[in-house]
Amino acid sequence: MARVTVTVNGELRAFAVTTRGMTIGRQLDNEIVLNHAIVSRKHARIELRGRQVWLIDLESRNGVTVNRLRVKEEQLGDGDVIGVGPFELHFEDRAAQSVVLDDNRYLPLTSDSRAIKTQELRLEPVDLQEFYKIGMCINQVLDFRELLDLVMEEVMRVVPAQRGFLLLRKGAELVPRVILPTGTGDVAISSSIVRKALEGGEAVLTRDARLDFAGANSIISANIRSAICVPLLLQGNAIGVILLDSAGREKFSERDRDLVAAIASFAAVSIERARLTEELRQQGQLRQNLERFLSPNVAHALARYVAEHGTLWEAQEQMVSVLFADIKGFTSLSERLSAHEVQDLLNEYLHEMTEVVFRHNGTLDKYIGDGIMAVFGAPRLPDEPVDEQHALRAVAAALEMQIAQQRLVSKWEANKTFMIRIGVNTGTAYTGFFGTRHRLEYTAIGDTVNTASRLEGTAEPGSVFIGQDTATFVEASFKLQEMGELQLKGKQQRVRAFKVIGPK
Repeated sequence: MARVTVTVNGELRAFAVTTRGMTIGRQLDNEIVLNHAIVSRKHARIELRGRQVWLIDLESRNGVTVNRLRVKEEQLGDGDVIGVGPFELHFEDRAAQSVVLDDNRYLPLTSDSRAIKTQELRLEPVDLQEFYKIGMCINQVLDFRELLDLVMEEVMRVVPAQRGFLLLRKGAELVPRVILPTGTGDVAISSSIVRKALEGGEAVLTRDARLDFAGANSIISANIRSAICVPLLLQGNAIGVILLDSAGREKFSERDRDLVAAIASFAAVSIERARLTEELRQQGQLRQNLERFLSPNVAHALARYVAEHGTLWEAQEQMVSVLFADIKGFTSLSERLSAHEVQDLLNEYLHEMTEVVFRHNGTLDKYIGDGIMAVFGAPRLPDEPVDEQHALRAVAAALEMQIAQQRLVSKWEANKTFMIRIGVNTGTAYTGFFGTRHRLEYTAIGDTVNTASRLEGTAEPGSVFIGQDTATFVEASFKLQEMGELQLKGKQQRVRAFKVIGPK
C-alpha cells in the first residue's frame, strides 16, 4: 500500500508499510535502523490503521517532524517528509514494490488492440450484470485508497490473472498504486504495452508476451506470458492503466479485454472524483488553519501551494513592515467593566482591527492580550515577486485602524471609551511557519519586530509612530511629523521616529 524511502550511508533504501508496522531508531532490532547519536534507540513507529498510515513519536529525545513541523502522532500523506535526527524519510502513498518498464525483461511478441469506445465493447448479458454490480459498488466508495484497492480486487475477481497492476500518472511519472499479489522486489512489465495503452487510448490484448531472463530457449519457453492492458480514460486523456498478466499463451480472451476496458472506463471517473475530494479536503483543512491569521486570499494561495508541492517552505529572511497596536489604559478600563463586558468589547475590537489588517493584505501574527501584531510583505510564495508596497499598506492599515476604533467607541457608552496607539517599523526579519501540524503559527522574529513594538509603546494615544526606514518608503504618500531621535526601551541606540499625520 505504501512505502518509506531513506538514504543511509549513500544507499537509497525502501521499506514497505505492512500491517505489522515498523519501528525507526538506532537499535539494531528496528525495521529502519538509523545509526546516529541524536537518534533514540526506539525513536518512532509507523503503523497502519485501516488504510491510513500513522507516525508515532516513541517519546524520543529529539522528537520527530513531518514537513519540518514537530509532531507527536500524525497521519501521513503522499509526499510527506519525516525528520528523524539528521535523516529525511520520504513517505510515498503507492505500492511498496517498484515497477520497471523494460522490454528487455518483458518482451511482447504479438498483440491485438482496439480503441476504447464504450458503445462498441462486446459484453454478454451476464457481463453487463456483473459490470452493473461492480459500478454500483465502486460508486459508493469515496476514500481514494480504498477505491483503488477495490477496483483491482473486482477486476481480478471477474478476470482471474496471476498478477494485477494499477498505475496512475503523477506528473511525468507513472506510479504503481496497487500490485496484486503483494510481494517484495522489483517487477517488470512491458513499456511498449503500457505506452500503447496510454498514448493510443487502446485496450491491448497480448497473445504471447515473454519474460526474458537469460536468453536460453528452455527458460524463454517456460516464461511465455499473456497480458491485458487498458487505459483509465478521463475525457480522452489517460490518467493511468490497469494491467493483468498470467503465465502461458492465450490466457485471456477478447471478452476479458472488453470487460476490463468497461470497468476501467467507469473506474476512471470515480478515481478522479475521489482524488479531487481528498485534495479538496486536505486544502480545506489547511486553509481553515491558515485563515486564523492570514487574509482569505493569501490563505487560499498558500493552501494551493502546499497541495501542489506537498510542504511549506523554509523560514527566510526578508524585508517586511511590522505593526503593533495596543489599547491605552486597558487595565483601568477592565477595572470599570464586568468580565463579560470586557470580553464583548475586546472581541468586537479585535475583530474590527483584524478585518482592517486583512483588507490591506497583512498577516495577523498574534493577539497579545489587548494588543495586535501584524506583518506586511510576508508570507511570500517562493515564486512570487518581492512586495515593494508593504510599508505603504502597513501605514494605510494603521490609519484605518484608528478610524475604525473611533467608529467603535462612538456607539458605546462613555465608560467604554478608549484610545489606541500604533507603531510601524520596516526592515529585515526572519519569517516562517513555526509550531506543530495541529497548532501552526506564522511569525516574524528580529530587531525590526522589537523596534516596532517599542515605537508603539512610545506613541501618543490616538497616533501612529513609524521608524526611519518606514518613513523613507512612505514619505511621498503620507504627511509626516518628525519626532526626533527617541530612546526606546531596550535599545542602546536612539531611533529616529515620525508621527503619521495623514495621507497627502
